[in-house]
Amino acid sequence: MIVLHALAETVPPDHTGVDPDRRTMPLEGRGGTYDEAMAALREQLTDGMRLIWVRRPGADDPS
Repeated sequence: MIVLHALAETVPPDHTGVDPDRRTMPLEGRGGTYDEAMAALREQLTDGMRLIWVRRPGADDPS
């Protein structure tokens, strides 16, 4: 099982820069493969939202 954590934010009205009324939304996607987990993340995005980062918990753990 692949688990991905992500953060989404609102897209600025002019699609550039930063939205002055910026809102963020934490997401979690799970799937048997990376592609399935990413698809689960994308399914949660609403209109006017974009992913700003995605990470796999523990992937950067050196142990």
